[in-house]
Amino acid sequence: MSATGQAIVDLGPEALERLRLLLKRAEQGDEAALPALGLALDAHPEIWQRYGDLGRQAEAAWVQLLCGPNLLLRESLGRKLEELRAELGGPSPSPLERLLVARVLACWLQVHYADTAYAQLKAASPAQHAAALKRQNAAQQRYLQAVKALATVRKLLRPPLSPVALAMRPVAEASAARPQGGRSRLEGEQLPAGN
Repeated sequence: MSATGQAIVDLGPEALERLRLLLKRAEQGDEAALPALGLALDAHPEIWQRYGDLGRQAEAAWVQLLCGPNLLLRESLGRKLEELRAELGGPSPSPLERLLVARVLACWLQVHYADTAYAQLKAASPAQHAAALKRQNAAQQRYLQAVKALATVRKLLRPPLSPVALAMRPVAEASAARPQGGRSRLEGEQLPAGN
């Protein structure tokens, strides 16, 4: 269990039930719950951190749309998303990298949904095919833009090499170009007059 879930479980059954009821009242728009809600969120920041993560909320909506009632697909897709998040985020991503990884994952879901929807069109009109293709292309563009943004940020966040590190780097030697006579200028070829 994650640290987020563990802090809430440690409350005890009565406190946990009070918190659950308070959160339910707040979700239903009960203004009278606001003072107690503020105190509960201050005492348990893991709640607002998870609930307020709109990237995860969007991801969950796309997963629900893609999977429907298929629990095997939902669980498998959840694991794939976590694997991609770890691979793309790396061992210690910056806050900006985490936001961009979330965007890449949302766009990854969108592009695959658009691909699937287009592939499943059967008796569609030409206009419906065109609209689905347009949606597919737009999703692909958003995905590529998100990937590019992540790559750009990674490049900009990479610390520059010091002058010493640059001097110590091995340099590949290029062979000198040979003119038609077979000798290079480095080997003593005479330059033409006037140069």
